[in-house]
Amino acid sequence: MIIDRNYSMNDDINDVRLRLLDSGHAKTNEEWIGNIVSPMYARLYYIVGGAPYIMKDGEKMRLEVGKCYLFPTGYSFRHACESSMEQLYFHINLNDFNGTDLLRCAHTVMEYTPQEGVIADMLRYAHSSELIDSLRMRQEIYTSLLTLIDKYGIKLKTTHYSRCVVLAMDYIKSHLNLRLAISDLAANSFVSESTLAKKFKAEVGMTIGSYIDDVILFEAEQLLLKSDLTVLQISERFGFCDQFYFSRRFKMKYGETPQKYRKLRLI
Repeated sequence: MIIDRNYSMNDDINDVRLRLLDSGHAKTNEEWIGNIVSPMYARLYYIVGGAPYIMKDGEKMRLEVGKCYLFPTGYSFRHACESSMEQLYFHINLNDFNGTDLLRCAHTVMEYTPQEGVIADMLRYAHSSELIDSLRMRQEIYTSLLTLIDKYGIKLKTTHYSRCVVLAMDYIKSHLNLRLAISDLAANSFVSESTLAKKFKAEVGMTIGSYIDDVILFEAEQLLLKSDLTVLQISERFGFCDQFYFSRRFKMKYGETPQKYRKLRLI
């Protein structure tokens, strides 16, 4: 017997994780507008009805009923409708073993038309409490992602970080606070501050401070949408000197104050 094993494929299958951050069935029968600024997740839309559109660099793009659209991680745009809109939406990360989002490599809106009946099935799954329907929904999301990745020739690549960078990222996520000191990160990573700063910038593509800011504002956004914590409580949790400074920083990132962002419950 000859057995040809592909351990690399095994690792890829086990290490890649689809993370669903938020989802819902959104609809309105009036004019509506929202603003999306450099999100740390991708958005997957299935258009059920109405006449929604997005604005990017002054150009309007209509979203057609019956189509699926993927807005990659980090993609900023405004989206709106003039009279009505109905859609299924999913906020997702497709992470490798380091927690890096594989969809960051895409830079444009992608679209395709699912087979007839798929969106209707997904609507049913979205309102079901059965575990099997949740698994079916996951399968449909994967099918859409793979279809779009193939259609647009997206090359998925895992990221390999130095051990000290991995340790620093893990420490940041478990001690998330604006006042995190690079000296603490370096000590936990068993390297000098200068070595860590240099490797982090070279491998992650941003400074440690910018990375901490991004992760904090992302977690703050999730708390605004998924918890009853006040803006003051959220700002204190992450070490901001006051909620007004937090609000300014949040608006710079997401285009709205925390209060307005929560009220609109942007999708």
